[in-house]
Amino acid sequence: VSFTRPTLTTATRDLRISTPASMSTHVTISTSIGNIKIRLRDDKAPKHAEFMKALISRGLYNGCVFYRAEPNFVVQGGLRDLSGQQRDTGMTNPPLEYNLLNKRGTVTMARWEDPNSGAGEFFINLGDSPHLDKTSDSGWGLGFTVFGEVVEGMEV
Repeated sequence: VSFTRPTLTTATRDLRISTPASMSTHVTISTSIGNIKIRLRDDKAPKHAEFMKALISRGLYNGCVFYRAEPNFVVQGGLRDLSGQQRDTGMTNPPLEYNLLNKRGTVTMARWEDPNSGAGEFFINLGDSPHLDKTSDSGWGLGFTVFGEVVEGMEV
C-alpha cells in the first residue's frame, strides 16, 4: 500500500454539508484522489460536530491537505495548506467528549497533551486504536474525541 498526499482543493464544493432525511449531518471531502463521505455524530459528540460544521461553513478547510499517513493507524489532515501554514479558527476549542471508541473508519479530533487543544486538526482511524480512548484522568490518557465516521470512500 502506498499513500499519496491528497489535497482538499479550494472550490467551495470541496467540503459540502448535507442533512439527509435521517437528520444526520454528512460532510464530503473532495481530494485529488477521490471523495470521502463522513457522517458527523451530532448525537454522540455534539460540540465537536458543531465546531466542525462552523469551520467548514467558514471555508477554513478549502485548500488544505492531509499531511500525515501512517499505514494501519491514521491519515491526518486539518487546517494546514500546501505550504504547511496553519490556519487560525478564531474559535474556542470544544471540550473532550467520550461517547465513541476509536475504531477503524472513525474520525477523531487531533490534539496535543493539553485536553483543550483540539483546534480543527482531525484524523481518520485506519484500524482500531483503543490506546486513543480514555484510559486515565490526565494528559494523553484523557483520550481523543471521535466525532464522525467514514460512510463512503475509506479506500481513498
